[in-house]
Amino acid sequence: MLVSNVSLWGAALVALLVVIALVTLAFLDRKMLRRMQLIFGATVVQMALVGAVVWLVYQTHAWWAFLLWYLLILLLSICWCLYPLYFMWKKMLLPICTSILAGSIVLAGSTMLCLPSSVFMTVYSVLMACLTASMIQTMVNHLRSLHTPEAHKQDMSWRESVLPQVRSMAQPLVMVMPMLYAGMLLGGVPAFAGLIIVLLLVAASFVANVLAGVVALLLSR
Repeated sequence: MLVSNVSLWGAALVALLVVIALVTLAFLDRKMLRRMQLIFGATVVQMALVGAVVWLVYQTHAWWAFLLWYLLILLLSICWCLYPLYFMWKKMLLPICTSILAGSIVLAGSTMLCLPSSVFMTVYSVLMACLTASMIQTMVNHLRSLHTPEAHKQDMSWRESVLPQVRSMAQPLVMVMPMLYAGMLLGGVPAFAGLIIVLLLVAASFVANVLAGVVALLLSR
């Protein structure tokens, strides 16, 4: 089993480092320690939920399991986008939900067309993570631009919101796509075919990000 290949010394070292980090936080800032514990607990719950759905998908390979995975990633993306805007989540709920749904349909459809179902889940999840990160940056920049002296100019707030999204989209894709291409090559995919698939996924990510940003900004006006 894979678990038998895990080094006990490595696991013990990681556990020791965690204890040292907690003790350091306890001395420096107890309030920060409590917040970190809450964040860590929420992360464990999310990982348990995602892990259970992943296990279910790989055990069944049924359409309803893939649909469940799609809905779970969609829900997590919406929650992550709303978290920085929790102080006005009621106003941003509809724009965020609609924009993430529009972007996820583009990403899910293009991923299913370009890749086999055996790797759909992994690639779609990574692309959705990139979309979520760029959407968070877009909404934060949009709210900031509305409070600038030029906020009365609608084109100014749009430009200040959309352009950072394109830049923030490119940053994770630059790291993700080469690793995806390397994984394709190691998996036996021909070099030219893998390159075409990567370029198609980059184009689909660009369309999904721009579409999600425009929809969110239109509905948040």
